[in-house]
Amino acid sequence: MNGHGAWLAAGLALALLVGCASTEPPAKKPFVLAGSAAENLLILPFNVTVPMPGKLDADSSVVWDELEAYFQIQGKQLKTVAFRDARRLWIASIQEVRAGKSSATAGFDDAARVLVQKLARHAEFDTVIIPSLFIREAPILQKTASWDGVERTVEIEAIDGETEKAARDVPLEGIAPAASIHAVVLDAGGVKLQEAQGGLELLVRVRALSEASTPGGAPTFRFAERSPVFADRAHLREGIARALSPFLPPLLEQSD
Repeated sequence: MNGHGAWLAAGLALALLVGCASTEPPAKKPFVLAGSAAENLLILPFNVTVPMPGKLDADSSVVWDELEAYFQIQGKQLKTVAFRDARRLWIASIQEVRAGKSSATAGFDDAARVLVQKLARHAEFDTVIIPSLFIREAPILQKTASWDGVERTVEIEAIDGETEKAARDVPLEGIAPAASIHAVVLDAGGVKLQEAQGGLELLVRVRALSEASTPGGAPTFRFAERSPVFADRAHLREGIARALSPFLPPLLEQSD
């Protein structure tokens, strides 16, 4: 994983992003329903446990920057670890679980618990967060796509004003590729506190073709890739909030 910024730690050196490191062990604080009291968080790079979709890799740093900002606004202290080392520890955790007596029934939660135990040898933290980006199929109804708790208006691209006007009057239905964020939250012992996901952005817009190029004069529609994908920070914040709630309460009033 590249492009997360210079603050990403080399090796297993964990970098403090917000606030000052304490020489005293953090006090135990309860997990509360309306947002977590945990302050010292270890967040892994995107997609340590699953491959990153190629279409999202180039723009993933934009989501990471917004994710980091979201935690900072919540007053949390962040640590992270280099992708290569986090991936190595994850594979080692899987191998350890598979070698155990209950390997036949072991799953993600078991490997994640072992991973947290390995991370705890190198740093102190209250919580570990494992985020991933992935692609979903978003149903479109009446020019609105809905998936993973969000709605996005489908962008329509037309070559001229007449085609755009005709396209606005045509109801659209179908399936479009869309990006989402998935987050697993674990306590300091590796017990899963929650797992959730939130929609981020559509990967495509709809291109309306000229009436003159189609039989009968009605416009036709095709998908065209959106670039850049993650241009709307409000959309990113909404998806991130859904993936992290109720561990962190949504920020209802924010401005760019």
